[in-house]
Amino acid sequence: MRGVLPVVLGLVCLAVFWIGCDGTVFHDQTSLLDADASVDADASKKDGSKDGAPDAKLDAGKDALPDYFDPGCPDAPPPVVDNQCDPLAPPPGDCLQGEACYPYVVYPSDPCEAEYYGSMCSEAGTSVQDEPCYGGAECAPGFTCVVSGAGTICVQMCDLDKLGSCPDGRVCEPIDVLGFGGCL
Repeated sequence: MRGVLPVVLGLVCLAVFWIGCDGTVFHDQTSLLDADASVDADASKKDGSKDGAPDAKLDAGKDALPDYFDPGCPDAPPPVVDNQCDPLAPPPGDCLQGEACYPYVVYPSDPCEAEYYGSMCSEAGTSVQDEPCYGGAECAPGFTCVVSGAGTICVQMCDLDKLGSCPDGRVCEPIDVLGFGGCL
């Protein structure tokens, strides 16, 4: 019984404290009531209602944020694709010796413009899987530069339609260039 009494008293004190304290302390309760009444009176004068209730017509159009304006872009045409070589072909593929085929994407400068995609020959780099790259040309033939959770790295390119085209249990995931994948 001696161990139960302090616990019960503690719970009673906690309940009294919790119920009695609403988080706001006022010294003069009448000034609080007067302040609430004056705020209600001012609000009823501003919104034009006669009984002090908010005017539903005026409040209906008010939002916390401004309305979004959709620029109304026309229907987008199919993406432009300019493949000058095959990035999945064994090196040098369609490129000259010392070059490799790399995919690229050109992002639009206007919200209503479309991206365009392609692949082109460029000087071959030497970076392979998970090694850093800074623009794409650093990657070895058969690899491409992507932004990942590990930073900007080279990943082996893969065929999205071919099951098991990535080594070491990696998964062939789509990259930003339409129709191509990278082993992630």
